[in-house]
Amino acid sequence: MNKLFFKTFVVTFYRAFLGFFILLILVFGVFMEMKQHLLIAERLLQNSTGFHAILLIFLGYAFAQKRFQFRLLNHKHFRMFHQLGFFTWSQLGRNFLPVWLANHSLILAYSILLTYVGIGIRSGGKLLILWLFLIGLFLADITLLYFKLKKPFPESTRVRSAIFKKLKFEFWFLMHLRENRTLLILAVKIISIFLLNGFFYFYSGGGYDLRWLEFGLLCAAYCHFPIWMEKAAFEAEQLSYFHNMPISFSRKLWQHSVPILGILFPEIALIIYRFGSFENLPDLFFLLILLISLNMGIYGLVKWRNVQEKALKLGYLVFFFLFLLVIFGLPPLAISALCLIPFLVSVRSRYSV
Repeated sequence: MNKLFFKTFVVTFYRAFLGFFILLILVFGVFMEMKQHLLIAERLLQNSTGFHAILLIFLGYAFAQKRFQFRLLNHKHFRMFHQLGFFTWSQLGRNFLPVWLANHSLILAYSILLTYVGIGIRSGGKLLILWLFLIGLFLADITLLYFKLKKPFPESTRVRSAIFKKLKFEFWFLMHLRENRTLLILAVKIISIFLLNGFFYFYSGGGYDLRWLEFGLLCAAYCHFPIWMEKAAFEAEQLSYFHNMPISFSRKLWQHSVPILGILFPEIALIIYRFGSFENLPDLFFLLILLISLNMGIYGLVKWRNVQEKALKLGYLVFFFLFLLVIFGLPPLAISALCLIPFLVSVRSRYSV
């Protein structure tokens, strides 16, 4: 039974959010050393705001995992698991404990790291709160699952939003991210904002020119690589019906620009906040254009090389090419123009989304 639960609720969960976990491993496992993790963990435990923020992140992760699990249980192919409603609460907890541990292994591993650091700096009170919080997450998870299984299997119904009577085509991908890739979009936004804020912090300390911020925008843009891969896959699979309908080039530009700008809104707001003084207006304009163009270029690259492995390999080469252009001082507008070429090429056909 545990093997069946593991394949159904663990493997499916990690497969659905594969881009999210690859991004975390790449950023926190490849680009960061253990001493940096230890330093960050020490700062989180010493700062009450940071400690509460990490608890909030854990809660958001647990909520996304439970939401995904409920979506599975609502699907007709998983109707058999509603027989678990005959279990008592304690029986359900014992059977789903391995599933919970596997699905929450990320936050459990980081909690162990926090515990190791907290013992060294004598933060016993916060460690007690941390582990009581994790136990509470498990109890809440099993309780919600218990009452979910006690309810009748939901009928398939179509619900129309009371606010948005008709969702326009250009917002479909944003809705897809919210419904099916919640963890991915949250991880990308957190890492991207964290990186950009760090680049602005060192830039404000002096000793760096505008190329430092341009490199920061390049790194932040590549943090969005999994999202643009998801966008290309979403259009190729779920929107394949629309490939038979010719769309004007101007209309396609609008339909792509709206979701891209919507996804990049936090980064745009951060750049304006940190760099938006009157004397910096020309440079601010160039940086915003560069950020949008870099992301459009990455999306065009992925869409053009529709095989995932080829897109990743080419993406690495393009990253180092753009890095060299930044280092040698090519104007931001020139880099932006180069980045827009693959985007415009990828959407030129009237019979593509």
